Amino acid sequence: MKAAIQIDLGPGKKRVPFSVGRIVDGLQAAGVETDDALRIARTVEKGLHADAVKTVVEEDLRTRVATCVEKDLGKDVAALWARQVPPYVPLLVTRDKGDPKPFSRRRLAGSLEGVGLPFKEAWALAQQIEQGIRVEGTSEIPRGAVPQRVALALEARYGRETRVRYEATLSAQADLLVRESDGEAWPFSRGILARSLTAIGLAPELAYQLAKRVEEALWREVGATVDREDVRDRVTGLLRQEAGEEFAQRYDLMRLVRQPERPIVVLIGGTAGIGKSEFASELAYRLGIARVVSTDSVRQALRSLISAELSPVLHESSYSAWMAELLPEEREGAQPKRRAVIRGFQSQVMQLGPAMRAIAERNVTEATSVVIEGIHIVPGVSHGPVEGAIVVEFMLSVPDEHVHETRFEKREGRTGSRRPKGPYVEHFEEIRMLQQWLVRRAHDDEVPVLDVTDLDEAADRAVEIVLDAVLAAHDVAMAEA
Repeated sequence: MKAAIQIDLGPGKKRVPFSVGRIVDGLQAAGVETDDALRIARTVEKGLHADAVKTVVEEDLRTRVATCVEKDLGKDVAALWARQVPPYVPLLVTRDKGDPKPFSRRRLAGSLEGVGLPFKEAWALAQQIEQGIRVEGTSEIPRGAVPQRVALALEARYGRETRVRYEATLSAQADLLVRESDGEAWPFSRGILARSLTAIGLAPELAYQLAKRVEEALWREVGATVDREDVRDRVTGLLRQEAGEEFAQRYDLMRLVRQPERPIVVLIGGTAGIGKSEFASELAYRLGIARVVSTDSVRQALRSLISAELSPVLHESSYSAWMAELLPEEREGAQPKRRAVIRGFQSQVMQLGPAMRAIAERNVTEATSVVIEGIHIVPGVSHGPVEGAIVVEFMLSVPDEHVHETRFEKREGRTGSRRPKGPYVEHFEEIRMLQQWLVRRAHDDEVPVLDVTDLDEAADRAVEIVLDAVLAAHDVAMAEA
């Protein structure tokens, strides 16, 4: 495993680890498409390793990225990247007295929840505010300028009344603050707590109601600032009272998922069209895992680096990879044979294997959990052991062929015809061949196979399996301590 690269932010500032994800975020803010951003970030990372760089000065890193962007996408895009404050540089909020304090997207989102915004909308608006500051190219902003930006954004999106409610909270403490073990205090978030409760199996409506009751009880019985343990004890007690001991124990286990001894790598496989992306997003949301990576994106990035002449199988779809071995005149009227379909697909999987392993290893290096989904996740074939991580693998399946086929039509409508159903329906026979083979591989390697005909039920089962894996790893760590 390659050593982690550190970014030197300048005299008197802490060094931060280099992260492909942060480079991608900054490039996206400059208007770069995701696939291009990932490819450029990987190129920069590869260049740093090739130069044996262990610590890169921030200005040098910014120049390296700008050079790649200018070469691939032109000077205008490179200028947008160079002008902004990249995501790996902390934003500071200056005050009249005392040292500047770090800008906190989390704290801002919490205050927005306090005026009635749902968790997702509050987080998205906080992210928009931060991105707007970064795009302007300033790493320090006066304290009073942040509320002004928020007020204007609230009025533009939700109307004058919401802005007034927000401004009314600025003159007094309207947030319940939760004090962490290090003394730092953050606004209590109903949305985050409700998400945790949903992850252990509560219905969303009940989860939000319990989160609201916890907040009200803490305000009433403890005061405006509470310790994190007070919150946990209150939630556990209320769960035991309202939902039973099983849910209280699940909540305690979920704390291990949020702060595991080792990062969690969740691998989700399955054939085309069964709902891997939707399932991965739902599971990541329930587990509080921020990073979701698709093997389709990895394949697209590799296609930009490796020509079709050099690797024709890489430039085929998973279900048509078998045709890469045929001569042009043989393609016309060729009928798929199961052995050829599987062999062509395996060839494509083997080419993506090193990149997928690298993604998993990078997240382990950064101590960050990740969900990786895609048809190229094949038990016993696509990846080896991921040292230093808790690895949980799933294979998804839709047994009913009719249900499976109708999902392509639904996806076409959902994506505005950007992913038309035609090619998938035309090659549906090969797609089902791949499902049967993938499911059998999963059974042979004792990988759980989840029927995602009912996504919520499958996600509930997946959360239980992840909880079991994290608990088992925790028990082993405690035994070895």
